[in-house]
Amino acid sequence: MADHLTQDQRPALPLCGDTERGLDLLDLAEPVFLIQDSPELDPLCPGTADVIADYLAHSVAAEPDNLLRHTQRIFHHYRQNDHDGLYAALVDLFIALGQRGHDLRRRLLNGVRHRLRKDYYARLDHWLRSGLAPHWHELLPVTRSVLTPGIVGLLDLVRVSVDTLDGSRDPLVEAREHIEYSQLDEAQTVLEEALANEPHRIDLQTELLLLYRATGNLDGFLRTREKLQQIVDSLPPIWDDCERHLRKDQTP
Repeated sequence: MADHLTQDQRPALPLCGDTERGLDLLDLAEPVFLIQDSPELDPLCPGTADVIADYLAHSVAAEPDNLLRHTQRIFHHYRQNDHDGLYAALVDLFIALGQRGHDLRRRLLNGVRHRLRKDYYARLDHWLRSGLAPHWHELLPVTRSVLTPGIVGLLDLVRVSVDTLDGSRDPLVEAREHIEYSQLDEAQTVLEEALANEPHRIDLQTELLLLYRATGNLDGFLRTREKLQQIVDSLPPIWDDCERHLRKDQTP
């Protein structure tokens, strides 16, 4: 006698939409027995959200190339409206795929955009467009990721201060601190004012364009570009890319 049941012999998995069914042993089973063979994006009934999240996170850690588990995890946190869990699940998918799966990553990122913090979306969107993994110490905190290397700071024991002699702070550092606390308007103001004084700094331009893309701020983009064009001879191609993205988002 076979020591396991075939797929056809196994009992049907409980679905979230199956509201008429009473409580049975399947509700009390470990997630592994309910998820391991299920192709459903959301195969389990509500009520065990934390247990399911833990199981899917461990599954991704054990099998980073299992795209179904990544997708189930993203969908689970999306359904739970869990912003931090959703960000962690997307980060782990991006890490697992590296430079592969651009279309899949773009589709998932755009699909869950309205449930991501704007700064989370901006970082992932920049990662996707550049094709390069970020410097881990610059990535926004992602404590629930299972694939990040765990670097949360710099390796330098001593850093040379970038503050000028008059005691002012580097505007990029100040803007990123605002972004970390979701103070996007304040970060945008800091960067716009800094570019008026240092229009050739590409790092300031890049950070400001990420904010414009994350917030869909076409008016701010056009206003700043016009001011810079009166100061500098030409702007890098990243400005054209940002304009295309912003106009595409505003197209009905």
